[in-house]
Amino acid sequence: MRQLFNTSVGTVEVMVDRESRMVSVYRFDDQHRAIAAALESWDHVDMLDVLNRQAGVPLTEANRIAAAVREQNMSLGSLADRLAPAKRERGWSSLENAGIPLRFVAIVLDALIVLVPLSIVIGLMTGGGYHQEFGGQTNVGINVSGSAFWWLLALGVGYYVACEAATGATLGKRMVGIRVVGEDGEHVSFGAAVVRNLLRLVDALFFYFVGFIFALLSTRGQRLGDRAAHTLVVRR
Repeated sequence: MRQLFNTSVGTVEVMVDRESRMVSVYRFDDQHRAIAAALESWDHVDMLDVLNRQAGVPLTEANRIAAAVREQNMSLGSLADRLAPAKRERGWSSLENAGIPLRFVAIVLDALIVLVPLSIVIGLMTGGGYHQEFGGQTNVGINVSGSAFWWLLALGVGYYVACEAATGATLGKRMVGIRVVGEDGEHVSFGAAVVRNLLRLVDALFFYFVGFIFALLSTRGQRLGDRAAHTLVVRR
């Protein structure tokens, strides 16, 4: 594709080879002698910079020419435009679903390693520890209710959000070799981590039966929180 432009510094010729995706720029004087030239890749070219700095075309005229060239060759797109569809499709097609059994094991591990010890600490700090003697027997325990329950709930959700937003995986997930990613295969965002773990409170009802049903009915193993946050749990 060849385009000619008359400017205050001479004639400017811009040629775009659609097969090689190369763009060449020439500026000619009054006798049609080439006095400036540039050859660039269409995918990486800054047309305004090439026209102004390399070809010596005044900025206002260079801007007008650059706009006309881009409009004429709009169908070529840019490198980013060409890579975007592949990046969107890369997510699910190239990742392996973690599966429900591994996710369940990760939940159990997180409970044993983090949540149970955390509940003990919170119960003791809020005065939930008790000591009872009955019939010559002594019962010792910790009551996690009232404010202690809400502290445990908030810190538990915070634990999941912080770990997944930072590394994509809690301790339990790391131990079984799975992680959370976005549907595009990229690192999960903080907002997505918040959404999926707030809805964990719904998924966790009836010993995660709600989450199990949603994941079972999803071709990508997504529980309710995953669907809302557009996330996937995959093997590392």
